[in-house]
Amino acid sequence: MKVEIITHESGDLLPLLLDSNDMPIPAPNEFIISRRSLSPNTLVRNLRELSVLYLWLESESIDLELRITSKKFFNEAEIKGGLVEYLKRDHEKRRKVKKIVVTPNTFNQRLTTVRQFLSWYIDVVMGAIPFSSSSYEQTLANKQILLEFLDTSFINAPPTNRSQSKGLDGREIDFLLTILNPDNKQAFGRDPAVKYRNYILTSIMLYYGLRPGELLSLRVEDITIGAISSIRVERRQPDPQDTRKPRPQIKRNGRILPIEDPNFAKSIDIYITEWRDVLEEKSEQESDYLILSDDGEPLSQSSITQFFQLLRKKYSNDLPSHLTAKALRHSFSSQMERTLRYSGMDEDKRKQALAYLRGDSSLSSQDVYIAQEVEERAKVALQKYQRDLIMEDIPW
Repeated sequence: MKVEIITHESGDLLPLLLDSNDMPIPAPNEFIISRRSLSPNTLVRNLRELSVLYLWLESESIDLELRITSKKFFNEAEIKGGLVEYLKRDHEKRRKVKKIVVTPNTFNQRLTTVRQFLSWYIDVVMGAIPFSSSSYEQTLANKQILLEFLDTSFINAPPTNRSQSKGLDGREIDFLLTILNPDNKQAFGRDPAVKYRNYILTSIMLYYGLRPGELLSLRVEDITIGAISSIRVERRQPDPQDTRKPRPQIKRNGRILPIEDPNFAKSIDIYITEWRDVLEEKSEQESDYLILSDDGEPLSQSSITQFFQLLRKKYSNDLPSHLTAKALRHSFSSQMERTLRYSGMDEDKRKQALAYLRGDSSLSSQDVYIAQEVEERAKVALQKYQRDLIMEDIPW
């Protein structure tokens, strides 16, 4: 059982769940087609979660449609002692070290998708049953019982410190930019064009909080250098010429971000007019994308992941172990929250500003950065309190 991604001529990506004979399984694929508004990456994850359900059905020799329409419906032992426990297990065969169970968050995601699918599938089956039939009422009652079994099976994840910083501190940011600065003779890397590209891609993520997909979707035309310099993050139709897998995409809101630092505007202009051309000449195909690989092709997300792995390994004493593209986005968000607070903006306005700058649709996703800043202020206040208390106890 595996997930296969089909690329249409329009550039759209459609994942399909295949059985052990490489044949599409109708029900989960129809469910995914009904959710085409979601990103391909989300649909792939949903199918992988549903594959666990179908592995369980296969192991128990259960025909899902027959079980739904028959009088012998799922009982609590089958769902809670069978399916739920199966969803908790790690079924990944490619790992060298096999885990016994998955994390609570992974399990909850699986259970959520399975619940959504079973609710949808029972509704589809009920659509073929006459409303006046006794089977309709029985199937509806069975659906409610099944969903109740699933709803009471979610795991409360262990408490975490949501305000704990996942970004970089000021010293780490300074060190990172120093060892990537192409003007630094000791900068990381050997190829001048690659060094300049690494500096630009890291700076864009750090200064503007772009997601990797947003960074890799940028095109040269999205950069404006002039009296008013800016970076335009824009959602576009799928590019059929883009062969990267997974294909980078912009899943959230587009936005226009001003480039206020003239030095950075000059650096990105030099990259576009000089060093990007050097990279592009290494490829037989021309590209409109801003960030190119060492071979002149559009850079992939796996290359960014590998880049930060190399940095963490080479500079393990100066860079944190959690240095990733996501860590740079966290750094941007935390610093922006602090800057907005110092400007006198109230909390609601800060959430709105952060949501716009980060391209988020939800204001609640900004709570973690508000909480982080509140915790930092609390620590400073505690330190001041303790210093004042010590000073009062010193006899003069």
